[in-house]
Amino acid sequence: MIAAEPPKTSTINPIDELHNKAMHLADEAFYAKKKEDLETAQTKYKAAFEYEKAAAMLLINSYETEPSRSVLFRSAACLLLNLPKPKPSDYREAERMIAFGLSGYPPAEIAVELREVFEEVREKWGNDLEVNACTK
Repeated sequence: MIAAEPPKTSTINPIDELHNKAMHLADEAFYAKKKEDLETAQTKYKAAFEYEKAAAMLLINSYETEPSRSVLFRSAACLLLNLPKPKPSDYREAERMIAFGLSGYPPAEIAVELREVFEEVREKWGNDLEVNACTK
């Protein structure tokens, strides 16, 4: 008697699947932006962000998965910074992704990159918010 083969299941884990979808959409967004199709770029970058955020959030409390955890949060923030027409809420969401990334135990190099992304958020959005809460 020949045993039936078990049904084939996807060997890709959900985090990788979400990340791969995000990167595919980011590539499409990049080329749309290059062609000055800003509406398509905006839509695709936002969709890519949502996939990357979903992947990162699956690891939010999985500190043992560093550096993957913090890299996904950095990537999610960067996707928002690539939007051709960012809104204040996009910058705020990028800040949240950076904070989540730094809240774990990222390797020093990734922590530096997250802080650099935070500075980019401040440059693009925060310059008009020059309030120093510590000296009020």
